[in-house]
Amino acid sequence: MTTPLRTTRRAFTTLLGAALLGGGAACGLSGTGGRGIVFRMGLRTGIAPGETQPGHFTTDTGWRVALTSARMVLGPIYLFENPSPLQTRPTGRLWRRMSEVLVPSAYAHESFFSGGQVLGEWDREVVFDLLAEGGATRVLGRSPGIAGMARSFSLLLQPPSQALGAEAAPLEGRSVLLEGTASREGQSLAFRVALDFPPPVETQRVEFVPIEVELEDDGLFVVELQPYRWFEGTLFERLEVPTSGAAVTVPPENQVHRALLLNVRRHTAFSAAWEPGPAP
Repeated sequence: MTTPLRTTRRAFTTLLGAALLGGGAACGLSGTGGRGIVFRMGLRTGIAPGETQPGHFTTDTGWRVALTSARMVLGPIYLFENPSPLQTRPTGRLWRRMSEVLVPSAYAHESFFSGGQVLGEWDREVVFDLLAEGGATRVLGRSPGIAGMARSFSLLLQPPSQALGAEAAPLEGRSVLLEGTASREGQSLAFRVALDFPPPVETQRVEFVPIEVELEDDGLFVVELQPYRWFEGTLFERLEVPTSGAAVTVPPENQVHRALLLNVRRHTAFSAAWEPGPAP
């Protein structure tokens, strides 16, 4: 019996870097035929429908949540030419069926080959304060890429590395740290929840987020974090609230923690947008 393939973060990054540099010879490109470009990469926090500021929303379980602090580590980010197999539209369903037939499921999960050519990347980790920009975009910097239509992207969630230095200190070594209040029907509680996404890379990936953007020089690709989706299905009533009124540290075995741990890694937890650069 063969040993299942396991992908380390180093191998994962090497694989995708090789695809970015040399994939044009193996994969047909849409659009402009593999022309090298440089574009900008950015992050922003999505505002829930009907709300005016990030971090304020009502969950599908009826709890009104107001985040007072929210930080996380994310990256690298990779943009792919192929559509997401998780899309619900007919082309997405067709791609899912084709990938299941052509690529063994374990191999596709481990290697990202079903994403096709890598058209762009942000190759480092970033500490992002979800509330600091008030819903505006934080531009990270400039990224190399290949002109063409990108139809999906993926990213990694991970603990802060030493390379981040003092910037990561507020995270206390955690991958995600959220604080806020939740209220419903006269009940209100303060909470604090920390999420960890340690290696291996299989537990850190957010895979195949659907997009459809035409990459060009000087444009801005914005990854949008959507914390109001992270709290879907959370049952704050299952938390034990101290009589002192102190904030509840959500334990890993609690339903709220488990729901967040799953939801943050779903492809629906993130979206993206493209803003064209200035006209030549």
